Amino acid sequence: MKYKFLIFLAAFSFAFAAGAQDVVHDTIYQVRQLRDTTYIRVVDSSAIKVLQEKLALAEEKDQFYKSILSSSGIDKNKIEADRDHYRHVVDSLRDLVRTCELDNVRKEEANKYLAQRAKEAEGKVAEATNKKKKVRAIQGIAMRLYRTPNYEVRLSPILDANGAHTGTYDKILRNRNAGNMEFDFVTGASVMLWDLTKSFNKDLQSKELADGKIKTPEIRKFDQEFAYDLGIYVGFGGSNLFKNFYLGPSFRFVDFFYLTAGINIAEYTVLVAGYQEGSRLINETIDDVTAKSWLVKPFIAMSIDLDFLSYIKK
Repeated sequence: MKYKFLIFLAAFSFAFAAGAQDVVHDTIYQVRQLRDTTYIRVVDSSAIKVLQEKLALAEEKDQFYKSILSSSGIDKNKIEADRDHYRHVVDSLRDLVRTCELDNVRKEEANKYLAQRAKEAEGKVAEATNKKKKVRAIQGIAMRLYRTPNYEVRLSPILDANGAHTGTYDKILRNRNAGNMEFDFVTGASVMLWDLTKSFNKDLQSKELADGKIKTPEIRKFDQEFAYDLGIYVGFGGSNLFKNFYLGPSFRFVDFFYLTAGINIAEYTVLVAGYQEGSRLINETIDDVTAKSWLVKPFIAMSIDLDFLSYIKK
């Protein structure tokens, strides 16, 4: 029974050994049991007292902290709830900042593209409004004083002396495209030879006549902001550009408009010698009486600057 009591005391001492090593003074007893010697460590009563004091101090501190929290009105659960709320707000703001940064990057790239487009547009405007440009591509409508013939063979009934139909026909050569002029769509270039802008924009001043009266200048016919020049025009017309040429002087006025007059050199279908419109054919076909030939005819045209057209489109 004595040994059991000593073992119980040893187990009790191990439970408090960690917190009281600095003040516990152990007593070592030797217990002889048969041939073996057993060492049993027994805790002093002073160690138990120290532990009890520490436990009381811890309880006192815990009670002190609880009283502080109670007196200050701080709710721990509310604080934790607020902390979780603000963490959520911070996460939301972080996502919003990331989204704004990506949006800014996209806008910066879009601004670079728009700046490039604006620069190109400014270049086109400068090209279109350059009044000192020597060569300009122009396009317009030409009126040439010759109509392209369209010959064909028609059957005409043969009548007897009484005006009755004999049942036979004559082959008569006709032109389905008769007339003296036609219009053609032309594209070409005008080369400036003389700049007439200053001539059309002279400063007009009042003059004093011999009788002392003042003669005021006439109203200027053209706006001084516009450019004028005289040049040479070379162009092409129709569907077959390489068989329909236009050549002549051109006058530019109001910056972008051109009045051109000159000669049209084109390949036409004409009648061979000995035939004319209304001729009677016997065994000939239309290919036998027509041929291709180059003719020179006068024309007049009104055109507009292609750069100006593209500028208006923008």
